[in-house]
Amino acid sequence: MITLDLRQKPVSIDELLHLAAADSVVVVNRDGKQYLVEAADAFDREVAELRQSAKFAAFLAERSAEPGSVSLQDVERRLDTERQ
Repeated sequence: MITLDLRQKPVSIDELLHLAAADSVVVVNRDGKQYLVEAADAFDREVAELRQSAKFAAFLAERSAEPGSVSLQDVERRLDTERQ
């Protein structure tokens, strides 16, 4: 991941997009607010990589086995009660 701090060095949109084509770019604006810029297909690539990850699959299996899940119906009932 690349970080560009516009408070230190301004870059053109073309430069930013060129960098984002190769890697995700965190852009820090003059107020210190951060933005993430990446290629539109980056999410699809990330999903494909996670599907191949045994470590991530194990994490999901562990999380799904944890007790204490709440059904959607319970959540809806709680929200209805809070609205009244």
